[in-house]
Amino acid sequence: MSSHSFNKKYSQLNPNQKLAVDTTEGPLMVIAGPGTGKTQVLTLRIANILRKHDIPPDSILALTFTEAATQEMRRRLIELIGQAGYFVQISTFHSFCQSVIMENPDRFIINESTQQLSDLERVQIIQEIITKNDFELIKPLNAPFLYLKAILSSIQNLKREGITPLKFKQTLKQEQQVIDSSDLSKTQLKSKKRDLDKNLDLLKVYRLYQRHLQKRGRFDFEDMINFVTDKFTTDPDLLLSYQEKINYILIDEYQDTNSSQNQLIFKLASYWKDKANLFVVGDPHQSIFRFQGASLENTKQFIDHFPQSTLVNLELNYRSTQNLLDSAHQLIISSPIKDSLIPSTRLTAQTKLKNNQSIWLNLPTLFLKTPLFLKTSRKKSTLVFLLKILPLLLATIKILSTSLSLSKKQISPLSFKGAVMSLRLL
Repeated sequence: MSSHSFNKKYSQLNPNQKLAVDTTEGPLMVIAGPGTGKTQVLTLRIANILRKHDIPPDSILALTFTEAATQEMRRRLIELIGQAGYFVQISTFHSFCQSVIMENPDRFIINESTQQLSDLERVQIIQEIITKNDFELIKPLNAPFLYLKAILSSIQNLKREGITPLKFKQTLKQEQQVIDSSDLSKTQLKSKKRDLDKNLDLLKVYRLYQRHLQKRGRFDFEDMINFVTDKFTTDPDLLLSYQEKINYILIDEYQDTNSSQNQLIFKLASYWKDKANLFVVGDPHQSIFRFQGASLENTKQFIDHFPQSTLVNLELNYRSTQNLLDSAHQLIISSPIKDSLIPSTRLTAQTKLKNNQSIWLNLPTLFLKTPLFLKTSRKKSTLVFLLKILPLLLATIKILSTSLSLSKKQISPLSFKGAVMSLRLL
């Protein structure tokens, strides 16, 4: 390990970043907004663990969401610790679960010949199920495939939330009991029963869909995590074998985890209970991938699961101007999606731009001072400027429209206990 490289990078950290790197034992949550150096903190923390403790590099597991993120994390780690960085387990959630399955083929229902389902096959299976079976509400007479897309989406959501057909059946049974005991008007009661009947149809499709997958030797992308999580639940020896191998768990972009991924994390950490060496880093206010199952609920669950966990808030931003950070903070605190357990901190800019230099207002000036603008024609320079600023404008419009939409609908993901939400097919 290169002590010089580590010491140089470590000396550049601010106090809160150093606290996150130095706290190597026990559960730790780092709230890190954009541009606060979270990847640097994560990789330096791995290096620090190996410096402080005599453990093999492969006893550290770091999980993230994209292959690009794993490559960047490993690149930085190798710069810090040399060849040992190749042996640290840095993986996406799905790659890790795939490795568990392939290392233990005798414990899973899939084998080497089992392949991931293609999008086309998924559609074909649902079409076959709809064609060959009768359904009360999701198969209109003149348009039998009207709800095809909604059915596919609902099954994906159920799997991302870790809800099997059996759990879904139990949930619908509870919903039926709530309806039976409720004091609703006839119109409300009729609407509730119709939604329930649609979900009962969905349950039937879900069951048949899973049977088709098993018969064809296929599995969904979402299935891999559920396979491993379920097996860790029913096969404690398998779970213990991985808990013995993994001493430290680090999760990147924790705000983007869905319920299935969160269950996997908690399973791996369960042996050490509330003293688990579990590090998660993310920003709950960036939890925008609800369509992929990401949930603010997971951040709350971490705090509830590990009440004695250390909470570190990275407050210094190295990417944006103060004006932009203040505007973003104002949007966050005015949003209906917030919770007292999740701190909303106004980030402080550490860029070289002055506070009164708005990146929005000064973009034309900044671009016009570049050699590219000085050497090109006015018409071409205008085009280049528009191409450069377009992604920024689109991102701003998307943020503002999302904020307005949420304010009108008053949606709160924190109310989605247990996960099913309202799987309406309309």
